[in-house]
Amino acid sequence: MLFRRIVVIALFSGLAGGLALSLAQRWQVIPIIAAAEHLESEKVEVEGSEASEHDHDHDHAEWGPEDGLERILFTVLSNVLTAIGYALLLVALGAAASIKFGRAQLNPMSGLVWGLGGFIAFFAAPSLGILPQLPGVAGAALESRQFWWVATVLCTGAGLFLAHTLKSHWRWVGAAVLICVPHLFGAPQPDDLYAGHTAEVAAQLSALSGAFLVATGLSSLIMWIVIGACTGFGIRRFPPTQI
Repeated sequence: MLFRRIVVIALFSGLAGGLALSLAQRWQVIPIIAAAEHLESEKVEVEGSEASEHDHDHDHAEWGPEDGLERILFTVLSNVLTAIGYALLLVALGAAASIKFGRAQLNPMSGLVWGLGGFIAFFAAPSLGILPQLPGVAGAALESRQFWWVATVLCTGAGLFLAHTLKSHWRWVGAAVLICVPHLFGAPQPDDLYAGHTAEVAAQLSALSGAFLVATGLSSLIMWIVIGACTGFGIRRFPPTQI
């Protein structure tokens, strides 16, 4: 019964958060991605070599959602599924903090705080080392970026959770160490973010990258606020301790 309640609350919260994220992306993020893709397509056209034409044709031969309604639907589906996963984690941690550590039950207001913690752990802290990547902007090796991102999320999330749940004053020291460790090691970085681009295109991509960071940050914050508030409402309405 407890598991069923947790899943229902997470589905409700994830659906709301995923839809809110999709709306925010449609308004802020997608236009920036489209502009970067246009610059990238211009680069391919200018190169014009046989090898680049072969690679370009090969890329288009791979399946991908068509622009328009199909791409919108797949984006919304992806966002909702991702948000449901985040909501499951938030509900489970909120229940654990209440049942195992004696913290107050989540409510819509405290859920906002938990949502802010999720935003810090999953977006803000990793973005200090690895910026959200636009089309046409180079990145370090995918495996190294993924490893650093996962390590940063785990360390930041664990630090925030321990700072909230433990009662010892030493928890602040432990939380600070966990949060800082990934950044002390440093995130993997590419040699040249705009390799292969002219100075003019590189300047445009640089400006778009700044706008993209702000847009993705705001959309992610909106998603986490909605997930947190809905999770708090769900747990307040169906408290795990009463199951």
